[in-house]
Amino acid sequence: MALLSDQLSRYQTRDPIPNENIFFIELGFGNDSHGQSSTKASIRACRNSIEFNSIPSIQRLIPNGGYDKLKLDVLLAIPPKYQHDLDLDQVAQVFPYGDVRFEVQDGGMIAPSGIAIEKLGDVGDDMVVVCASVTVGH
Repeated sequence: MALLSDQLSRYQTRDPIPNENIFFIELGFGNDSHGQSSTKASIRACRNSIEFNSIPSIQRLIPNGGYDKLKLDVLLAIPPKYQHDLDLDQVAQVFPYGDVRFEVQDGGMIAPSGIAIEKLGDVGDDMVVVCASVTVGH
């Protein structure tokens, strides 16, 4: 897996969505209770952000393109201790359409699960919690 800085450079090829082009901002969180995977927690956080929404009017709202011109700015707050194993390509697959731009900042939470289960991939009893903000616009 590529270094986080290399992954981010692939997903930061455009400027953030200008405020005047933002439709809405969705928030979510996800965790990995066993296995300490920031990727799994990030996927769950992004899915939580978008799973209860539908945007049927995008074709009318975005000039010249509809879903093909949709932009998503995704901010992930991840505990620094677990940022090294983040796979942004897997996280990007959560989004069915749109040009995804990622940013990662220190945040989230590490909480005790109370038990380490080796066969579930645990190396300790940390639960990794990730917060996601998904800005939708054009």
